[in-house]
Amino acid sequence: MGVTCVCQMPVAEGKSVQQTVELLTRKLEVLGAEKQGTFCVDCETYHTAASTLGSQGQTGKLMYVMHNSEYPLSCFALFESGPCLIADTNFDVLMVKLKGFFQSAKASKIETRGTRYQYCDFLVKVGTVTMGPSARGISVEASSFVMHTHPSYSFTPPPAHQRFPCCLFSHKLREKNEEAELCLWPLLR
Repeated sequence: MGVTCVCQMPVAEGKSVQQTVELLTRKLEVLGAEKQGTFCVDCETYHTAASTLGSQGQTGKLMYVMHNSEYPLSCFALFESGPCLIADTNFDVLMVKLKGFFQSAKASKIETRGTRYQYCDFLVKVGTVTMGPSARGISVEASSFVMHTHPSYSFTPPPAHQRFPCCLFSHKLREKNEEAELCLWPLLR
């Protein structure tokens, strides 16, 4: 059990997306974060085929199909109305067979690629968001990946000059209450 925060980072003034990503990763490395490999998340949008719509004024539904390198054997589908489906990677083959019901939206594939870092009890992923060949933005994901179960465990955040440049989480577990306290510090200014 842990907490994850995903946020969009603004591009630094006068810098490109790639230059800003390099700046963020350098700051993480200076603070002592260790590289843990790379990650990739992609998302493709599908819409209901025109042949499945009853009347001409009816709007189609959207479905988002996602893949995550953290879960290489799984495929995730999120329907516009809310239900979520987790399937194995053969779901992509099924989508091809369902082309009479769902069609891939033109130029709709979006992807985030980047580097994973470990900083204390946190996993930080800094990635470039692309749509087609062009970079569209920067994503930063911070997760607490170790959750100590001892009731008296308390994590005290490091001083401001040692914090990494996105978010930190503070967890306090109280003996019987098991209340988790979440504190966020935006640090990129």
